[in-house]
Amino acid sequence: MRKIANIVWVTIIAAVIISISSCKKKDFDINSPNPNRPSFVPPNYVLSAALASSASLVLSGDANFANGWMGYWATYGEQSPSVLSYNLTTDFFSDNWDGTYVTQENYKYIEDQSVSADESYFLAIAKIMKVFHFQRLVDLYNNVPYRDALISTNSFPKYDSAGFIYRDLILKLDSAVNIIKSANTITVNNPGPNDVMFQGNMDQWIKFAHSLKLKILMRQTQLTGGPVYIQGNLTGLTTNDFLGVGEDAAINPGYSNSSHAQQSPLWQNVGYNTDGSPTGGNQYTRANSYAVNFYTITNDTQRIKLFYDTNQAGIIKGRAFGSSDVGQSNSIISGIGSGILLSPGMKAVILPAFESLFIQAEAAQRGFIPGDPAALFKEGVAESFRLLGVTDYQNASQVFYSQPSDKVNIDVSSDKVNTIILQKWAALNAYDPFESYSDWRRLGIPTDLPVSIYPGTTATHIPYRLLYSTSEYHYNAANVNAQGNVNQLTSKIFWMP
Repeated sequence: MRKIANIVWVTIIAAVIISISSCKKKDFDINSPNPNRPSFVPPNYVLSAALASSASLVLSGDANFANGWMGYWATYGEQSPSVLSYNLTTDFFSDNWDGTYVTQENYKYIEDQSVSADESYFLAIAKIMKVFHFQRLVDLYNNVPYRDALISTNSFPKYDSAGFIYRDLILKLDSAVNIIKSANTITVNNPGPNDVMFQGNMDQWIKFAHSLKLKILMRQTQLTGGPVYIQGNLTGLTTNDFLGVGEDAAINPGYSNSSHAQQSPLWQNVGYNTDGSPTGGNQYTRANSYAVNFYTITNDTQRIKLFYDTNQAGIIKGRAFGSSDVGQSNSIISGIGSGILLSPGMKAVILPAFESLFIQAEAAQRGFIPGDPAALFKEGVAESFRLLGVTDYQNASQVFYSQPSDKVNIDVSSDKVNTIILQKWAALNAYDPFESYSDWRRLGIPTDLPVSIYPGTTATHIPYRLLYSTSEYHYNAANVNAQGNVNQLTSKIFWMP
């Protein structure tokens, strides 16, 4: 199916499992036994490696395209003209496909090995993380191999409809939560430190599962019959059931600066080498003038200086995505700020508390869950300030969201959903642009999101999706070709209006 990835499995330093996964093109079938994996590895060791691989997928270079499309980051010089003009090919950002299926194989392995009741927690975690990744696949590609995927006897998996996959993901999450709640807490094996996200806190895994469920359901607000379906699947859930204040879903298997491979993935990607010199990604990645202007006009003085660094003149300056002005050097255009690049050992946040709170705020505003949408919104803003490291973040955020502007103040807004999504977009800068990318495709917010100004670009909007990976057209041609002609600018994800 997909001839890809070589996984670096497990490095043990002291009592901590340090698992750094990397994906390289390799002639290898994901639906066959991985030649780089021993015949049996205990699920606890594989879990650490799998979670580290998940963090890399969310925060690695192939995930960063959305930071540019969503107005957060720009690029220096005239590199990657096809990306800047949206003239995508099947090779672009392909690790979002290839690497994801490799990581899914790891979670499938954990499922297969967790057959006894004592391994119930490992089984539930694997199910939840498979949902996490399959949702991202659907959100980027629409129909994908699902039921036939990861089956060693099937080298040519058929594609399932995106709508079916979404509905089944809800069932998988409900099943995982039930597995956790039904486990015998006396005899069940707790993953403990091998769980490099929640350290074996299964109550947090339940909240994470519920937050994923809410995210999946809220993608469908614009579908015919969507609100009824959403409401029916949220019965009995309250704001206490989701990730809340201070409850970031963050992975850290022991990131450090001891080697480039052991650095936190975002730092590794757009930060600095072990000797302190900037990586190529750091030099290439610049502030986008769209976001800089938005933070400026909304008086977001605390966050802007943490999202972006100052230039040699001591100011924060961005450039338009696709700019071909090579004179706008790195000394003129701001780079990534210290609130994003904390340290080589920083945690890899895959679902920040603020994101969960903003999703809850929208759900409450639409009447899907009980709760005060304004209070949830304000908590979301405050949590964004906290995660970035704003001093006295509670008071600073209150000053910010109390301004008399419907871009920041939900109490005075005439379109509260718009205000929620705008501030969610503002907070997601560098954390998970896939989420704001999905909000734009679902709701068209921000309404003035610019397109690339790269010379020759004719697109009137950013792409709706990615193209299927080259590996699929090479190794699963009949099934991928059955999806018809796919165009990044006209082919939509099923939940898009």
